[in-house]
Amino acid sequence: MNIIWLTPEIPYPPYGGRNGVFHRIEQLSRYHHIYLFSIAYSVDEKQTEDTMRKYCEEVHYYNRNESIVKTLIKSLLIPYSVASRTIHAISKDIETLLSRIKIDIAIVDFPNMALNVRKLAKRDILISVNQHNTEYRRMREMGKIQTISGMKRIAYYLESFRLEIYEAWLYSSGILKAITFFSEDDMAFFKKKWRRCKADLKVFPLGADKIKCGPAPGKHQLLFVGRLDEIAVTNVEAVLWFHSQVLPRIISAVPDVRFIIAGANPSRRILNLVSEHVEVIPNYQKVEDVYSLADCVVLPLLSGGGVKGKLLEAAAMQRIVVTTSRGIEGTRFRHETHVLLADEPRTFADACIKALLIPSACANMVLAANELFETYYDWEIIGKKYNCYLQEIANK
Repeated sequence: MNIIWLTPEIPYPPYGGRNGVFHRIEQLSRYHHIYLFSIAYSVDEKQTEDTMRKYCEEVHYYNRNESIVKTLIKSLLIPYSVASRTIHAISKDIETLLSRIKIDIAIVDFPNMALNVRKLAKRDILISVNQHNTEYRRMREMGKIQTISGMKRIAYYLESFRLEIYEAWLYSSGILKAITFFSEDDMAFFKKKWRRCKADLKVFPLGADKIKCGPAPGKHQLLFVGRLDEIAVTNVEAVLWFHSQVLPRIISAVPDVRFIIAGANPSRRILNLVSEHVEVIPNYQKVEDVYSLADCVVLPLLSGGGVKGKLLEAAAMQRIVVTTSRGIEGTRFRHETHVLLADEPRTFADACIKALLIPSACANMVLAANELFETYYDWEIIGKKYNCYLQEIANK
């Protein structure tokens, strides 16, 4: 089939929310012809075009902030997060593409991008949206994060209500024929919230690559992996909380402990944490390289919705995981069966100390987590199921 694929960010490199987007494209490119339309945050991001051409017939990149004035005017009628991703050039280029080839399906990552393809419904082109989170709820939670400014919190909170109205319209409009989710919890909430939606609903979990990683180094090293710029507010919040509330407790019991923070574009607040016990690795090249440094992976997430790709990566790499209730949301991972779970600074520190000083006590847990990953969260398995589903709905 010929598939138009729209993403609010350029999918490569596949860190943070881009992980699920990139790997779905990679998997579906084995079976179909993909025409990619993505929005870039910077000129540098556009340098990935050659990489994406390995998986796509055509690659089209656009600037998100090409005209801030036009975006602000559009945002008088629709949420800013939708207005900034509704770009006339995308619709125009799609029309040009349709004059050349027959398109079977339009896949849209995030509902914020859906207005770019709403006219395709009149052409009998199936439109499917990939839900990564419940968007308005995620925005509302961001309005509660204390590590960002008061003005930003107010802006996020107000935007959440505008998004809620927009999503209510979108899901009842009949434009969408299918909506996919990363978790059963997200789909259950959607069904209850948007009862008027007639689209077909299906869960395809977030996944990770099956990459071999060497044994833990045994050097009392803790690792956090994730996007680290100020846009990734939940990751920054998590790292700052762990550094201030948890790490000092661990140091008192494990004096040689090192906390390694690895990820893309670390903000100044993250870089300022570097010390005798803290190392920051920016923009790493290979994910297995940073996991090879870890005895234990920490996911001290306090907010944010959706399934966490870094949890799945850690399970794939066979590392002990210490996380919060937020960290396992929407997954099959369970406390003391697959991970160590703690939501308070003292209990989180105690779990990390146990993982570092008595790793043998966590050995069965690590094996169970890896088995769970291979059964449900391997990208190749997910890709095959996703392909079968698209074939099925296309033939209805």
